[in-house]
Amino acid sequence: MDFNVVLQDVGDFGLYQKLLCIFLVVPSASLCALVYFTQFFTILVPDHRCKLSEEDIFQHNFSTFFNISVPYEIVNGKLLSKKCEMYDVSNISYISDTNYSNSMTVNCRNGWVYDFRELYPTIATEMNWVCDNDQLPYQSQTIFYVGTSLGCVVFGLIADRYGRRPSIILSYVIACVAGIGSAFTTSFYTFNILRFFVGATIIPLSEDPYVLSLEYIGVKKRTIVIIIWSMGYILFSAICPWIAYGLRDWRLLCIITSAPLAAVPLFGKFVPESASWLLTQGRKKEAVKLLKTVARINKKDYPEEFGERCYDKNNEQDNFNTTVLDLFKTPRLRLNSLVLAIVWFVVYCCYHTNTQNASNLGTNVYDSFTYSSLVEIPALFVILFGIDWLGRRWPVAFSSLAAGLAGLVILIIPRDAIKTHLGLALIQRVTITIVYNVIMQYSAELLPTVLRGRGLAFLRLMGTLGLYLSPSIVYLSMAMPGLPLVVSGVLMLLVSAFTLTLPETLHKHLPHSIEDGEMFGKNQNVLDCPCIHKSNMDSDDEPEAATEKA
Repeated sequence: MDFNVVLQDVGDFGLYQKLLCIFLVVPSASLCALVYFTQFFTILVPDHRCKLSEEDIFQHNFSTFFNISVPYEIVNGKLLSKKCEMYDVSNISYISDTNYSNSMTVNCRNGWVYDFRELYPTIATEMNWVCDNDQLPYQSQTIFYVGTSLGCVVFGLIADRYGRRPSIILSYVIACVAGIGSAFTTSFYTFNILRFFVGATIIPLSEDPYVLSLEYIGVKKRTIVIIIWSMGYILFSAICPWIAYGLRDWRLLCIITSAPLAAVPLFGKFVPESASWLLTQGRKKEAVKLLKTVARINKKDYPEEFGERCYDKNNEQDNFNTTVLDLFKTPRLRLNSLVLAIVWFVVYCCYHTNTQNASNLGTNVYDSFTYSSLVEIPALFVILFGIDWLGRRWPVAFSSLAAGLAGLVILIIPRDAIKTHLGLALIQRVTITIVYNVIMQYSAELLPTVLRGRGLAFLRLMGTLGLYLSPSIVYLSMAMPGLPLVVSGVLMLLVSAFTLTLPETLHKHLPHSIEDGEMFGKNQNVLDCPCIHKSNMDSDDEPEAATEKA
């Protein structure tokens, strides 16, 4: 008997699944947003200038303190301050408002004065990561990303080898301890070692609960889960800047956003293991016990015959011996895996490029982050009403095409048309967000259960590698403000083309074995669309049919 049939019998979106969404999916998305953006708000560098010593101020009796502290230069018709230089007042007896600009300048001698009217003291201001050390905030962010890359691999292996539940609980423990610990550091190296571990847990603490919940939910309700997850992430992305604004203390911000993570380990006994994963490991008794719990909570009857007839020993033994390399040993699974890897790399790169490039909307940093987060909400409506009608493949292809065109249009827009550039950037942000959210669900549905944890870990790794490229693309704005959008547009056009080679997963049961993954979508063609060729799509061979037992 097939697992998905039993799941339908015990309830594939009853009270049990709704509780998973409330206590796992929503908190994981919300806490992920808080922890992730805390990294940004702890290393912000506010406006600053050189600090004069009290002796200089008293001795020279300067009439214009700010002018003497900060030299100016004219760049492209704009008056810009030299934040890392000061006038050499030690060799000047008097400086008037009319002749200070002709005086010699030197590097800051007495430290810096920071403008805390908008921002607040951060670790960057405490340790003076400015001027000659202005690369340190970037290095800190890079270290965080390195942790993200390695963590998604390690926790992916844990999820497939030891289960979804251990991966979830361990990631929350590490994120909580490292996040709170980073608030008490006083050195660059200690801070970044701890933030490395926080970065290592970002993806598993957010996506593993989502994947676990998805494996208990029927094919017709999976879209609801991604909507719930995305809404939680968007809302708390918009809230995080205002938590930082209210606290105005980077140490307290680390503690406040990390402490709630302790709730998952404390109540870890209520986090279930994936029954589907247990079956692939040959742990039938535990899987049956969990499914009986699902049936009881959903007030359904459990089919007793399932306990004796599910997966055979040969299939189980094959599952024990699987590695991530099995994604590339068979033709169709190899093609799907390579395409997904390219898509994840490009989408992560372009999403974070757009986020960094469009974060400054002509207002303060708190408003900028709020607007750039809330603009993603329209993407949720497209997902909610689109992917259960058009499927997964065509929304990804259409949205990628729209993102690509929005970027290329920049080439024919005058540079001084700032509002038009901003509008195109927001269009690209919305369309990339659609792809970003759909591809996570799409990938989880395409990968077989025995490789889902390791497969998603591999795809996450490819995605995080794209993060390293995004700052370099954003830097291209120095040559042309809209160039990052153009580069992202070209890359998203490639995603649109590659996606068409993937099979559709709408209304399909999740593949369990490697054989299921290889057979998945074998009767589909490139132009198939659920809303047009529904009969053909519905008649496609289900992967479980090959393993179903009478």
